[in-house]
Amino acid sequence: MQSTDRSEAVHGPLRPGELAEAAVLADLALVLEVVGWFVPFGGALQALAILPFAALSSRHRLRAGIVAVVSAASVAFLVGGVGIVLQTGLAGTVGLSIGTTFRRRWSGAASVAITMGAAGLPIAAVTDFIDWLSPNFRRLTFDQVRILWRDVKLLLGLLAHLVPTGGLVHLGQQVLDWVLGHWWFTIPIAELAVILVVALVCLRMWPILRALGQTSLRPYVGGLQERDEPEVAVAPVPVSLEAVRYAYEGSEVDAVAGIDLDLDPGELLGLVGLNGSGKSTLVRILAGRLAPSSGNVRRPGRPGYGEPGGTAIIFQRPESQVLGVRVRDDLHWGLPAGSRPPIAELLETVGLAGREDTETSTLSGGQLQRLAVAAALARSPRLLISDESTAMVDADGREEVVALLTRLRDEGLAVVHVTHRRAETAVADRVVELSGGKVVASGPPAARRPEPVREEIASRVGRGLVSGRRPLVALEGVGYVYSVGTPWAKRALLGVDLEVGAGEGLVVTGANGSGKTTLAWVLGGLAVPTEGFALLGGQPIEQAPTRVGVAFQHARLQLLRPSVMADVSAGSTKEAAEAALRSVALDPQEIGPRRVDDLSGGEQRRVALAGLLLRRPELLVLDEPYAGLDDEARYALALILLELRQRYQMATVVVSHDLDNAELLGERIIRLEAGSIVAEEVLTP
Repeated sequence: MQSTDRSEAVHGPLRPGELAEAAVLADLALVLEVVGWFVPFGGALQALAILPFAALSSRHRLRAGIVAVVSAASVAFLVGGVGIVLQTGLAGTVGLSIGTTFRRRWSGAASVAITMGAAGLPIAAVTDFIDWLSPNFRRLTFDQVRILWRDVKLLLGLLAHLVPTGGLVHLGQQVLDWVLGHWWFTIPIAELAVILVVALVCLRMWPILRALGQTSLRPYVGGLQERDEPEVAVAPVPVSLEAVRYAYEGSEVDAVAGIDLDLDPGELLGLVGLNGSGKSTLVRILAGRLAPSSGNVRRPGRPGYGEPGGTAIIFQRPESQVLGVRVRDDLHWGLPAGSRPPIAELLETVGLAGREDTETSTLSGGQLQRLAVAAALARSPRLLISDESTAMVDADGREEVVALLTRLRDEGLAVVHVTHRRAETAVADRVVELSGGKVVASGPPAARRPEPVREEIASRVGRGLVSGRRPLVALEGVGYVYSVGTPWAKRALLGVDLEVGAGEGLVVTGANGSGKTTLAWVLGGLAVPTEGFALLGGQPIEQAPTRVGVAFQHARLQLLRPSVMADVSAGSTKEAAEAALRSVALDPQEIGPRRVDDLSGGEQRRVALAGLLLRRPELLVLDEPYAGLDDEARYALALILLELRQRYQMATVVVSHDLDNAELLGERIIRLEAGSIVAEEVLTP
């Protein structure tokens, strides 16, 4: 019977969905093969490696399966040599045969015949040839068979008290000696027999493959997931929300409640509100990524999320959407075959001119954010949603992004810019403010609101200035080179000399790519200098992990358990965890039972900080702690850090490109440029 799978009609290079699934399933199969190679009776695990390959080839084109097998075999060679490569190739070939025949709806007999022809005969021939060519490999094969026989004898020995097994063991040893003595035909025959049995057993996989096909996503066509209504054109705007409500599963509170909102082409909408006010939920509804629990979303066509001419979102965390190995690769990612985005022009637009061949792994957080903007623009969207896209960009970069959004609005795009910085909404046509999931204000941009009261913090910072502090941290001639000694070496720090006293607050700033994050890793003991020394109380920092706490840019990555109390109390007592939560201005009774994923960005940051404080570190390093925080959360964080410095003489180093109210974060600031300290000054409250 001819296949009805639409993926067979797709031509051209592998699509992103195929590549992603091939990579994941190849890794799973490889793990099963490697573990099965080293553990007793591991053949069962190696047999299970067939299933990932079968699942892949049952859902996608044969070339996707071939790529998975080749990639898994390549890594297998690096891990364990030729033996694991053959095992992986065998599992892959059998899996591809089973999956392909299932997809094409061929008979079981045809499946077995194809498996024997495509896998059995070639594997048997290759094994025989390698055994003949390489005596060392032949001895390795014999040793593997002897180890298997040893395990069988051990099992028979355990059964000896129930039934006599001595004769069986003697007979088995004779058979083994004869088989190894005539290896040139016994091993291939044994392999063919095993593959025949495996092929017959694998026919039982078809119900599993059928279940996977019913529960998995549909195949990707043209780089985009098939739609239920492909005849509906992509037309994301104008869009109108009428009494829209949405509640996440398991939550008794609406994330957005009763939203009425209109958005037209050529309009720039500013969306503001405190952490947890519902901004991100609302923009996902606008993008078509969430269907409202109630209410209506009206637009002339499909939102076309990720499609050319549709909707694009620039997220707050660029590492979640930058997928390419090189910068130019990322601009092509997910576009239809044959698309030729103006790469040089797009990169120049976002301030990454000349970076086409730069590896994305070497980009700073701000540079990744700019690349994410360029990748979104490569799709020529009609609705562009900027969800805190300036959170990880320095001041100059923020101005560039806002100017870019303004220009796109003038070119006819509908633009939604979500931000905590009200100054960025000055160019908007309209500003909507959310609170508790509801619209509390809507209208033209208003004058910048006065900042929250800060006199107490400023005065306490002034009282915290202490001369002659006990020296704590000393960096002497520190340099750091990524991939040192390779052609891909990249210098991040050069000749850094720095001292930090106990209880001192230091702010480290600089443009994106200046080395701020690398310096934070060195101070946190996560990176050992390739040059110079980094000492904490005379001891190398990397050797004093309990004396240093590091808060990463994205607090969610440090929260490893489902609830707040479970995360903070891990390795400690509930009483200590409650005290730590109170020290960061959180009520343990109210926030303790809450799920980590239900917290706002500011709450997640404070919970992560509470977990660090349980160890009472002498040095606390915070990398971009202001990212994604509203004004109230920023002041709360500044007050917490001040309290830690003054009460516990804990030194704090805040690494940030955001200098708003920097004087509240410490008494001194240094500026990095090209990995070196180029300026230092005292901060005045």
